[in-house]
Amino acid sequence: MLPVALTYAGMPHARWWKFEDKKTNFGEVRPDTTDLAKLLFLEFGLVYSNDWFIVPYTLPAGSVVAVEGLAVTNVFGERLWIGAAGRGSDEDWQRWSMFTVNVKGRDLQSADTSLLLLPTVPKVQESAPLEEVLMIRDEMANMVWAIEKTIPSPAGMGKRGADAARETLEFHRRWVAASGVVASAIPDPKAPIRYDLMSTVPEHWIPFIAAHAPGSTRQTELQRASMPRLIEGDPITPVKPRTKLLREGLDQSVVQPYFVAEEEVPRAGIRVTQTFQRTRWTDGKPVLWIGVRKQTGRGEGSSGLSFDRLIDTPVSG
Repeated sequence: MLPVALTYAGMPHARWWKFEDKKTNFGEVRPDTTDLAKLLFLEFGLVYSNDWFIVPYTLPAGSVVAVEGLAVTNVFGERLWIGAAGRGSDEDWQRWSMFTVNVKGRDLQSADTSLLLLPTVPKVQESAPLEEVLMIRDEMANMVWAIEKTIPSPAGMGKRGADAARETLEFHRRWVAASGVVASAIPDPKAPIRYDLMSTVPEHWIPFIAAHAPGSTRQTELQRASMPRLIEGDPITPVKPRTKLLREGLDQSVVQPYFVAEEEVPRAGIRVTQTFQRTRWTDGKPVLWIGVRKQTGRGEGSSGLSFDRLIDTPVSG
């Protein structure tokens, strides 16, 4: 097979003094010092772009292959063997590879240069979110909140989490009123202020609190917690999430805690959605599955949760 030079739209021309179009302006790219991927791409596009070649090789989908090397024959008839770029010791800090599976081990073992060829498709049809959860950082309350924006409904579609939370709270209030439970009589306040222990948040806001990671004295994780449902005359009940994304471990015979790594929720927050996805395989057969996607959020938020407040009492007529 003959190798073909790697090209892409807007690629700088390898010849000197050749006029290029202005479709791609690398001079306008202003990466930050932490944009390593962008810096690598600029170095590849401006310095080493004409040093790369493509050699097509057909492989079955869903296979793991290992490239040992290439046998190259030049115009003089010399046959040269070129080994894989990522070969060598697994612990060599100068070794570099891309798209490989993982390191193989320790103790000066040879690096694993195998490549996983996943059975991917070019286009996928995606439904509206069945479940949607926003995880944001609340610096005022010093915790992380998981907001159930969309929850599954019995109709098989998603439903707004705020509407479901409001309807559930109203149902419990009506149930308490219909059960004949009489709330304790609170006398009219005589002081101009009253003490409030804690405020409330909507029921579709699920708290995540910091907890020590097992085996470490400094590392922390985010553990799922619960907010109480406060209704006068009703026992305090912890509010549990409704989405499968947050109910991990709650539906088991023995309830298990659920942890999220601290670094998974950055300052910008995250958005996690669960949708139906559909495509066709190479034989035309339709394939349907449920997929979960994680995206960047829209920044921090505030739940309004507060403790130990002094509230003005209403003035009686």
